[in-house]
Amino acid sequence: MSTAPADSDLVLEARDLNLRFGAVEALKQVSIRVRPREIHAIIGPNGAGKSSLLNCLSGFYRPQTGAVHFQGRDITALAPNRRAAAGIGRTFQGIQTYPSMTARENILTGFHNRMRTGLLDALLYWGRVSREEAAYAAKAEEIIEFLELEELRHAPVGDMSYGLRKRVDLGRAIALDPEVLIMDEPMAGMNPEEKGDLARYILDIRDARAIPIVLVEHDMEVVMDISDTITVIDFGRVIAVGTPAEVRSDPAVIAAYLGKE
Repeated sequence: MSTAPADSDLVLEARDLNLRFGAVEALKQVSIRVRPREIHAIIGPNGAGKSSLLNCLSGFYRPQTGAVHFQGRDITALAPNRRAAAGIGRTFQGIQTYPSMTARENILTGFHNRMRTGLLDALLYWGRVSREEAAYAAKAEEIIEFLELEELRHAPVGDMSYGLRKRVDLGRAIALDPEVLIMDEPMAGMNPEEKGDLARYILDIRDARAIPIVLVEHDMEVVMDISDTITVIDFGRVIAVGTPAEVRSDPAVIAAYLGKE
């Protein structure tokens, strides 16, 4: 495992990750460097290792060798819930909302890692409990306005369209107040209008909230439009890193991925 100090200019960094499942090498010496206020996309063919990399960054997988650093701290051995509490937010390919709950209630569940009052406080309902509830309710309203969900705040999420449910799911991730947000195929299953809306919110998260984003996405038009940096993986190895223009013209990327579309 790497023990060298992390680059202080980086929010999140993976160094030389190797991940194996039996005889299958999912990741081979994979590194990624995420800087402040950056949208960093990870692309590659199906089965290239993209989701495996995200799972290593968020703690669901632990690499056999290599290291993950977050804000200069080695978090390779840290559990997923500890990483979430430290400031690593994550959305998944599927929708993780509670369908019987409203949009507002779903977003409020995202604050659970940040609550400071305990069970005894809640049972007695002391003043600090009500103050904390009021503070998080106000923050939930800010997120609802940010994601333009005002008219749907009290609507059951299960009655919403797929794109709106994904937006609520994003709101719950924002409620974690993350220092970095990891998104796994957020556009999957969306129509063009929904993709455009979500792309706008992703840009606003970076620009207005100063949250860097690590993004796995198959829609190359979206990736090229909104990304600052792209890492390309093929057969578990990084084959290119650069700006959208650099990656688009890279011969290895064209041969492995873009040229096949």
